[in-house]
Amino acid sequence: TIDAHSRDMVQGVIEAGADKVDCFQWVCQLRSYWDKAINDCRINICDASFPYGYEYLGNGPRLVITPLTDRIYITATQACWLCLGTAPAGPAGTGKTETTKDL
Repeated sequence: TIDAHSRDMVQGVIEAGADKVDCFQWVCQLRSYWDKAINDCRINICDASFPYGYEYLGNGPRLVITPLTDRIYITATQACWLCLGTAPAGPAGTGKTETTKDL
């Protein structure tokens, strides 16, 4: 699932002609980097950056990653970065809780 999403994301970046490291098609993806200054991993998305917490939630099933999943990742991380909350809304059984836990 993640490999298929990564393939589609890279194809979208190429098709958009995005050749800069700060293009939105790239920075809106959840990425991890090793920060040499703190000798630890950081998670970045858009302008938000969080320390990687090494949480292990088990080897559960993977969600299908859709454009809506990408949007909630961006929205939720930006809200957290700004010290705000987020409350995904929608019909029951649409994956709100699973998406939040996966993030």
